[in-house]
Amino acid sequence: MLARIKALQGKMNEADLDLVLIMDPRDVYYYAGTGQPANLVVPREGDPILQIRRAWDFAVRECYFDQKFLLKGGNFKNLYHKVESLDYPRRHLGVAMDAIPASLVKKVEESFPSCLLFDASPLILSQRSIKDEQELKMIRAAARCYEKAHEVILNELRPGISELSLSANILAAVRGEGADTIIRNRRWDASLAPDGIVASSKTSWQVSGHAMTVTGKGLSAALPWGASGETIEQGDLVVVDLGINYQGYHADVARTYVVGEADQKQQEVFEQVYSLQEAALQSIKSGVLAEDVYWLAYEKAVEMNVIQYFQGHGEMQGDYIGHGLGLEIDEPPILQIDNRTRLSSGMVFAIEPKLIIPGWGAVVLEDDVAVTDTGYTLLSTVPRRLFMVDA
Repeated sequence: MLARIKALQGKMNEADLDLVLIMDPRDVYYYAGTGQPANLVVPREGDPILQIRRAWDFAVRECYFDQKFLLKGGNFKNLYHKVESLDYPRRHLGVAMDAIPASLVKKVEESFPSCLLFDASPLILSQRSIKDEQELKMIRAAARCYEKAHEVILNELRPGISELSLSANILAAVRGEGADTIIRNRRWDASLAPDGIVASSKTSWQVSGHAMTVTGKGLSAALPWGASGETIEQGDLVVVDLGINYQGYHADVARTYVVGEADQKQQEVFEQVYSLQEAALQSIKSGVLAEDVYWLAYEKAVEMNVIQYFQGHGEMQGDYIGHGLGLEIDEPPILQIDNRTRLSSGMVFAIEPKLIIPGWGAVVLEDDVAVTDTGYTLLSTVPRRLFMVDA
C-alpha cells in the first residue's frame, strides 16, 4: 500500500497537486487497505491522513497507518484542520470528480477554503490500471469461479428451464466458491446483477440501452437487462456472461452454449466470433493503442462480411471490443474508437467480441487477459469453444 501512495505522490508532483482527497470506496481500499467508510488525504509529500467515518475498530485493524494520522468522524472541516496542523501545502486539491456526487464536491470546496479543486480521476485510474502480482492473483481467482458456473450450466441447461432459474443456480455456484454478490461499476448509472446475463435465442438479440452488448431483457422495465422468465427450448443458443467479484477484484467471462447439437449456422457464427477474438488477442501487447485492438477486430468482421452484426446491430452497435478490469468491472481504458491510450504491461482486459443477429440470437466469447511486454497472458480458464449440452 505504501508503494501505491508513493506512486500517487509522484503523479501529484507532475500534475502540480498539493493534496488529493480520496472518497470513492474502491479508491480508498486501493490506497489504504480498508473497505470501511473513510476519506483519505494524500499530500504531495509526507504521510497520508485517513479519516474514518464509521467502524473505527475495523478500519484501524485493516489499514497500515500510524494512529497519529488517523482521524475519527466524517466532518470535512475537521479534516482540513488536521491538514493545517501538519502544515501541508494546500493550494491545489484533487478529487475524483468522476466518482463522487456534485453535492460532495461542493462540501469539499466549502471546507477547504484555501484550495482550488481539480479532477484527480485520471491520476488515480491510470495508476489503478496497472495491476501488481497480488491483484493479478485475485483476478485469476475470480476468473476461476466461472469453472463452477460452467459445471452448473452443463448439468442443468435443458429444455424447459427458465433463464431466471438457470441464472439463480449459477449464482449459488459462484457464491459457493467465495464470490461476492456486488458487482462494482465506475459509472454512476451502471449496475449489474451478480448472476450476470443469461439470455437464450429469444432474448439475446434484444439489446437494452443499458449496455451495447448482449443484455437480455430482464424481468421488468425497471431493470431491463439480465435473465428473464423466458423458457429455454431445444436448439436454443444460450449466452452466459458473468461478472464475478472475488475479494474486491473482478473477472468477466462469457461463453455460448447450445441446447442439443449445434446446427451449421450456429457453428459457423461461433467460428466467426472466435476469429474476431483471435484478431483482437493477437494485437495485444505493451505499446499498442487501445483503439487499434478494436480496429483489428472490426477489419476482421468486414473481411468475414459480418460487420452488420459486429458488437450489436443497427443503432445498437457498440464501438468497443473490450474493457479494463480490476476493483471495478468496467475500468478504463476501454478498447474503443478514438481511445489513444497505449497499453502497458500489467493492464487487464476483458476481450468480448460478439455477433448479434436480429430474430436469430447471439454468440459471445469473452476472456480476461493481462498485457505483457510481448503479448498477453490468458487469465480465464474454461476452454474457448461452443458448448453443446445434451438435452
